[in-house]
Amino acid sequence: MKAMYLKEPGTIVEKDIPKPDINEEGLLVEIKQVGVCGSDIEYYETGKIGEFVVEEPLILGHESAGVVADVGEKVENFETGDKVALEPGIPCRKCKHCKEGKYNLCPNVNFMATPPIDGTFTEYFAQPADFAYRLPDSISLEEGALMEPLSVGIHAARRGNVDLGDSVAVLGAGPIGLVTMQSAFAAGASKVIITDIVDFRLEKAKDLGATDAINVQKDDLKDLYGEFDKVLQTAGTSDTYEEAMHLVDRGGKVVQVGTPSADELNIDPNEPITREFDILGAFRYANTYQDAINLVHSDTISLKPLISKTFPLEETEEALIYSSENPEKSIKTMVEIS
Repeated sequence: MKAMYLKEPGTIVEKDIPKPDINEEGLLVEIKQVGVCGSDIEYYETGKIGEFVVEEPLILGHESAGVVADVGEKVENFETGDKVALEPGIPCRKCKHCKEGKYNLCPNVNFMATPPIDGTFTEYFAQPADFAYRLPDSISLEEGALMEPLSVGIHAARRGNVDLGDSVAVLGAGPIGLVTMQSAFAAGASKVIITDIVDFRLEKAKDLGATDAINVQKDDLKDLYGEFDKVLQTAGTSDTYEEAMHLVDRGGKVVQVGTPSADELNIDPNEPITREFDILGAFRYANTYQDAINLVHSDTISLKPLISKTFPLEETEEALIYSSENPEKSIKTMVEIS
């Protein structure tokens, strides 16, 4: 089977490798659609993200969906031909965090496309059946792959305890920001504004129902300081990290999803004390996939408008470059594996 490997920063090569074996509790999935994530781009461009460094050739890609090609002997709830979305993080299932249901915090998780674990820019993938989710006929395989970023948005809204009638600000209108905005509405928010520096993405946010979409390079946010019950920061810049704490109301909650460089931050430590707002982190997600599928199936959340361009597997490198170089006309780039 074909697989696309990150050989070194800036170089993707095609290799022919054997199909993976599955155990008695696993599925062999023929991968059909994979979304390009910002982490894929970061690994492609630099070969590392924080403490995770690519030291050996690595298959990128973790936003994926496909069709079941083979079923392990002890798997009872899947059969060949089923459409499935794959949750990319496989925890140990034994530690304290896993037993508490917070398996995103498992210290021994194996996460696709995070060194040294290979991802899904490949034709087949072996997946534990309990981290695969059947897709209804109403949901395409492209949408199925995007259950992964949607899960990030759902988890962010949950971490912030977004509730009925809340006013919410989402900082960043990239793929994560747009699904976080929709997740906030799905949780009951009555007002969700979103910010960015790219008009194309802000227009997409308006199409998806944003109460307001603000280009922060053109409009000042100071008139909105202290106006929001919940602020969900997804852009991952020092400016948005700091701005989130200005926008939240007294006693509100700030959820930091996007990660800036720590040495660029200029934060007043008195702010969360005197205004008594909570600062929360949101790391990946847990127990979100079936809810994500249900929200898309019910048309509560829309994923198709996020898809901007699709490349074949052989052009994985071009897909990574396109995603990086075209924020003004691209939300989510897909790799289709025929």
